[in-house]
Amino acid sequence: MQDEFSDQLVKNVATNCSNTIVVIHNAGIRTVDEWIEHENVTAVIYAGLPGQESGNSIVDVLYGDVSPSGRLPFTIAKNESDYGHLLNATISSGPYPQSNFTEGLYIDYRHFDKYNITPRYEFGFGLSYTTFSYADLAVKSLGGNTNEYPTEQVPVPQGGPSDLWEVLYEVTVNIENTGDVDAKEVPQLYVNIATAPAKQLRGFEAVHVDRGATEKVTFPITRRDLSIWDVVAQKWKLQSGEYPIYVGASSRDIRLTGTITV
Repeated sequence: MQDEFSDQLVKNVATNCSNTIVVIHNAGIRTVDEWIEHENVTAVIYAGLPGQESGNSIVDVLYGDVSPSGRLPFTIAKNESDYGHLLNATISSGPYPQSNFTEGLYIDYRHFDKYNITPRYEFGFGLSYTTFSYADLAVKSLGGNTNEYPTEQVPVPQGGPSDLWEVLYEVTVNIENTGDVDAKEVPQLYVNIATAPAKQLRGFEAVHVDRGATEKVTFPITRRDLSIWDVVAQKWKLQSGEYPIYVGASSRDIRLTGTITV
């Protein structure tokens, strides 16, 4: 999460270099608040684990030959304590580690949303050398089976009943490149399911949009995407009612809202 040696290295470099760009190679979350507000730190690239083309790809982004389009697969907190016990949920139990999963579904961005914690960089965040606008959200029902439970199948196929994966709805949005650079945008679809976290990622798409152009993005929504696990019936349950949906550039940068009615 934090590392005193590398944090001090960044601060030493930034003290002597007026345009310091920090490249982070890390397998997971790395907090940055030890130096992110330093006046000479002008950019940060979360580059993940390096491969053989790591140098070439990073230089392409830094020199503007390629517009970045990556998105964070986790939330970057301001403080390690913001993650609560999720930071290390494994409890020592004799010689065997144990995790009780008391957090339930409230992990990462769902945890931050539930407890109204402001992150440094939210799940799904990422920058680009251009700008995009979102418009024309539409929901289309495909007329599939919306009974409370999926069709019984004996034996149950691997992955569950086949109609659990039936596409019931399609959500479409238009993405316009309003800047001066051809680039990819990654719109994300989140769904609010009753008795579950307020926002759950249910679709994303990396779409290339030329400058000045508009592309339509379609998110298929399956029965499984809208279902909760009924612990009594031991089945995936589709609840009747309204499901608020959100489309945006990250989990907290919501551009469009709508509703799916079951």
